[in-house]
Amino acid sequence: MIGLLVGLLVLGLEFSGLLEGYSLQTLDLLFQKALPSRPRPADIVLIEVDQASLDFYQSQGLTWPWPRQMYAPIIDYCRQAGATAIIFDVLFTEGSSYGQEDDLRLAQSLDRADNGFLPLFFTRNPRKDNGLHPDGLQNQGLIVAGQPLVAEPGYQSVVLPVPPLRAAAAGLGNVEARPDSDGVYRRLTLLVPFQGRWWPQLAMAAYLHHHRVNTLTWQLRGLQLESTGPNKTRGPYFSENIPLLPDGSLLLKYRPGPRPYRRYVAANVIQSYVQSQAGEQPTHPLSEFSQKWVLVGFTAPGLYDLKPTPLSPIYPGVAIQATLLDNLLNRDFLVPLPRVGALLLTLGISLAAALTVLWVPALWLTLLSLIGYLALTTALAVWLFVSGVWLDAVPPLVAVVFAFGVSAAYSYSTEGRQKRVIRRTFAHYMSDTLIQDLLKNPDKLRLGGERREMTIFFSDLAGFTSVSEGLSPEDLVTLLNEYLTQMTDIILARGGIIDKYEGDAIMAFWGAPISQPDHAARACLAALEQQQQLTRLRSEWQARGLPQFSARMGINTGEVVVGNLGSNTRFDFTVIGDAVNLASRLEGANKSYNSGILISETTAAQAAAQVELRELDVLAVKGRATPVRVYEVLAPKGQLEPVMVQVRELFAQGLALYRRQRWTEAQALFQQVLELRPMDGPAQKFLARCQTLAGQQLGPDWDGVFRLTTK
Repeated sequence: MIGLLVGLLVLGLEFSGLLEGYSLQTLDLLFQKALPSRPRPADIVLIEVDQASLDFYQSQGLTWPWPRQMYAPIIDYCRQAGATAIIFDVLFTEGSSYGQEDDLRLAQSLDRADNGFLPLFFTRNPRKDNGLHPDGLQNQGLIVAGQPLVAEPGYQSVVLPVPPLRAAAAGLGNVEARPDSDGVYRRLTLLVPFQGRWWPQLAMAAYLHHHRVNTLTWQLRGLQLESTGPNKTRGPYFSENIPLLPDGSLLLKYRPGPRPYRRYVAANVIQSYVQSQAGEQPTHPLSEFSQKWVLVGFTAPGLYDLKPTPLSPIYPGVAIQATLLDNLLNRDFLVPLPRVGALLLTLGISLAAALTVLWVPALWLTLLSLIGYLALTTALAVWLFVSGVWLDAVPPLVAVVFAFGVSAAYSYSTEGRQKRVIRRTFAHYMSDTLIQDLLKNPDKLRLGGERREMTIFFSDLAGFTSVSEGLSPEDLVTLLNEYLTQMTDIILARGGIIDKYEGDAIMAFWGAPISQPDHAARACLAALEQQQQLTRLRSEWQARGLPQFSARMGINTGEVVVGNLGSNTRFDFTVIGDAVNLASRLEGANKSYNSGILISETTAAQAAAQVELRELDVLAVKGRATPVRVYEVLAPKGQLEPVMVQVRELFAQGLALYRRQRWTEAQALFQQVLELRPMDGPAQKFLARCQTLAGQQLGPDWDGVFRLTTK
């Protein structure tokens, strides 16, 4: 409920427009940081009337505004080069101050080129002539089939090029564009209605003319273009769809970088024409404009055609038209994620965030999840953006934060109180694993237990009491804490529960309160890791002048009673049963074999797939009449050293001869073991037994059981 309500709240904020500013800022950030670098398009170039051009001709006595015929050499030079189209993002709406001949000179160049395009400008202010003249101009507009996606913009009139120029132009295109609410130009309306016809953007007018598109159809989420006659670049016929926003505009996909298109200074192009006419080497050869879409516009600061875009607060207006043309030519569109997908993402991530807070008990996991959701949403937005899809990441990000906040407040005010009591009560003497289980199942906080098969672990330091007498109490506590901390960390990392500490001894178990099918293997692997860590500790202690210790460990698997045992006011979560006693006895039985880790046959049967074992004996521990087969844990599975493989094989052969009372032959095999591994404790013990029993015949009733008389 929390997740869904928060998701709906955020969607309401989005639909109301309150998040629009943040969404636009994140889109700009994606443009600035996530756009992959790409080479400049080879077929689009800009000719700029920049400050350098103005300064150059001013030095020759020609002030602004230039005569119209100054643009004629640009058209003539591009025509000679074989330019695909010449697009002027320059308004020629009033007669030239240099006289009608000036306009006619430019019109002649446009007429010869037959591929020059000029802008018109729609306005919401009424004019006397209402914009369109009765000279057939209205027939130049387009007829578009289907239901329009564009809302009526309310244009009252249109500002046109002067008659000689509009008559000579190959086509006219709209340059009226409105920025987003923050003043930044991110989209262009491709077609606008006026007096029963549709008028394309300037760059699109050139695109449609070049491809001879004669059928346009509004579709659900785009504009369908079709050519039913030959065109120059797409073959005899072509059909394509331009994806549009719900308001009928195209979200521009800007190219990264400050100069995404090759630019030419207008003065240099004019000079190149003059040089070529004089038979001189031009500054810019004709080949640089061959088969190019040429856009001419103003970039000088004083000419007021610089606009803010996602990439820069000062961006040439002609480069915006170039971006539109680039998107059309290369079908390189930026498409918003469909509204349904964005809605489901916002609701889904809001629900997931709420469930995480309420179901994940660990605070660090909750915070990590919050970071993960935020990072995942951001990464998804970046990946989609690179793929050409704009995911507005603000609603799902806001939904995550809101859902986490509301859920945390709810959790804190309800079950959070109970969890805090449990955590404060048990944090000092229970493992975090057990605490988490209690937080999920508070009903376990009562006396009683259950029967369950588990693995029990005991460890003790050999000779600790006598060695510790030579240490000060402070050094002894420091040493013991260092040892217990590292051993405990290993047990907990393997999913074990620390039952209790008794001086230097540790009791732990696996298999409860959380079910662990591999509890026997976990205990054996933990014991091996502890022995390895103790070896490293001994090296450190030796360097510090501290005494050395070795550890004995016993492990048994069996059915026990596990639960809260004690009084109504003081109790412990622990285990009891015969299997616990046997594990304790196996720890002590290491003394009889000079071994490190002894396990019972039930543990061996369950852990054999993950650890390397060596059978040692059939043992009857003190206080328990039933003997048990015992094994030594040597290494994790597959990690046994080659010499130990030989040792284990020879020992097994010797043990078999020993049980058949063939003392001399067994003695020889145990001697071979000691030649390979002189300090092998079990081989030393069995060699001594064989020497003691040499020459004796114990009869068929001898069962080979070794009976311990001490703990």
